[in-house]
Amino acid sequence: MEPARNRELTMPAGRVLGVIVIALAIATLFNSEAMVRAGEGMQPGTTRDILLSVARPIDDVAGTVGLHLPRDGLDLAFGQEDKTASGTELEKGSTAILRRKTEQEAFRQPTLADPLKVLVTGDSQAEFLGQRLIDQAPEGLLDVTTVARNGTGLTNPAFFNWEINAEQEVADRDPDAVVMAIGDNDGFNVQTADGSLYDPGEAGWETEFARRVAVVGSVLSGDGDRPVYWVPPPTARDPKFNDIYASQNRAAERATHAVSSLRYVDIYSTLNHGRYSDSLKIDGRRVLARQPDGVHFTRDGAVAPVRLILDAMAEDFPVLRGR
Repeated sequence: MEPARNRELTMPAGRVLGVIVIALAIATLFNSEAMVRAGEGMQPGTTRDILLSVARPIDDVAGTVGLHLPRDGLDLAFGQEDKTASGTELEKGSTAILRRKTEQEAFRQPTLADPLKVLVTGDSQAEFLGQRLIDQAPEGLLDVTTVARNGTGLTNPAFFNWEINAEQEVADRDPDAVVMAIGDNDGFNVQTADGSLYDPGEAGWETEFARRVAVVGSVLSGDGDRPVYWVPPPTARDPKFNDIYASQNRAAERATHAVSSLRYVDIYSTLNHGRYSDSLKIDGRRVLARQPDGVHFTRDGAVAPVRLILDAMAEDFPVLRGR
């Protein structure tokens, strides 16, 4: 008989396959957020639908049981900065910012030799807006980078602090202009610096949200060095969400009166005259404009809000009127 020490250690093929499947399942749970982000950035189609139908429930489970935490720890260990902190102006600041008007600088105009560096950021709504901004703008005049932070908003800075993230993004990328599309995940109550708690729909909630827009908008603008085009959510199919989004749009518009280089892009009351529709007529053709959730734009539908963004940008950069 062959000595035990010389025998090869083998494992049945079925068991090997089982180990691989388990390892892949664990890896998927720990990195489910990236799967969702990848799926939302894909072209519409069966592959995208299948991926998101699997990834979104997995991401919900992973978030509930805290499986994102080890990845967050690894990100921090390898130099990725934390996105939360306590005592920031976003959390503890005063409404005095809503009375402040910063000085506006002259903005550098883009050329084909030196295109405008544009950062498109925000929640998952930013993905298709960034993609379509590239093909809807005059060729060669915009250099677009899209960084979507899925599932984030302004009402829960303990989960994700947009003031900190804004500081990091503009420091790392030094954009000439910023498009900020956010608000889909902000249907939560807010607490003010004096401890008051407000629910969506209350006047205090709207004032506090305007203050937070002004704080993040001021950071993104570099205190007036670059224009920031703030894009709150569009109309929603669900009336409850629709009311919250209307309040956010009023708040964002109010914040622009405090931060000189902050621009409010109204897609809520402009598209389809402020009425929700799953479809929009674009260039004479009716297209499916919204995803099944009744909030997010499809890739085709994103053309409509992007054109409104470009109209707003053309006020600061007239050469973009040639699109």
